[in-house]
Amino acid sequence: MIKEYVLDIPKFQLFDFHRHASTIEEFDKNLNEFNIGRFCLMPCHQTNDFQNLSSYIEKIKPYREKYKENALIFGALDFAKDKEQNSTLLEKQKRALDIKGIKLHPEQGFIINKKALKPYFTTIGDVLGYDAPIYIHTDWPLLEEKGYAPDLNKDNFDKIVSFFPEFKYIMGHAGGSGAYLNIWKSCKKFPNVYIETSMAPVTSPLEEVIWKFGPERLLFGSNYPFCATSIEIVKIFSLYKICDEDKRSILQSNAEVLF
Repeated sequence: MIKEYVLDIPKFQLFDFHRHASTIEEFDKNLNEFNIGRFCLMPCHQTNDFQNLSSYIEKIKPYREKYKENALIFGALDFAKDKEQNSTLLEKQKRALDIKGIKLHPEQGFIINKKALKPYFTTIGDVLGYDAPIYIHTDWPLLEEKGYAPDLNKDNFDKIVSFFPEFKYIMGHAGGSGAYLNIWKSCKKFPNVYIETSMAPVTSPLEEVIWKFGPERLLFGSNYPFCATSIEIVKIFSLYKICDEDKRSILQSNAEVLF
């Protein structure tokens, strides 16, 4: 059954909203194998991109050159630096990579507080514009004394969105291990929230979003090379009681409309 789904993929080009760099050769092979036409390329915590943004810029430059308009590149902030330093840093990423959005990762250690975050979000708006999408990785570090996926951490995404509602937000990894069952609630509260689908442990929360709000709020992501692209695609094809047209919009056109 999986093979049958994969063989159906080349009928139209996919838009992969969440990819990471590997080697150019392997990256290109994966794009061709699954007929991925456009994609968002994100900084990665596992390869220390957030800790060394200058290195990230140099790593992504060849992708920017090779894929040109097909690659929509996301940048990052440095929460150890002040507003002026981050403005310079974002301008550098914009010149070198033409970044289209920002990714936040909880391992960056930023404080979930409006006053503390405001200078950084103001900088994003000043440099990239207030229509720039902000992708937030949603699995916060677990606190041993509070157990797995504590309630305090489940709400962090919604708190950030409520602080700065003028931006567009992408909830990474379908809410992560703590919040994925309630992603429809975030969509209900905030019309500017979209759900990226990679690593969704089950499909039912994605189906609930579609049944309640339509398919437009879902954006296919593969999380390449850390997840199997074929499995992430099969998740979308296997959505229950979802028509083929809606599946195609998730795999392709929703991201095009967002940008």
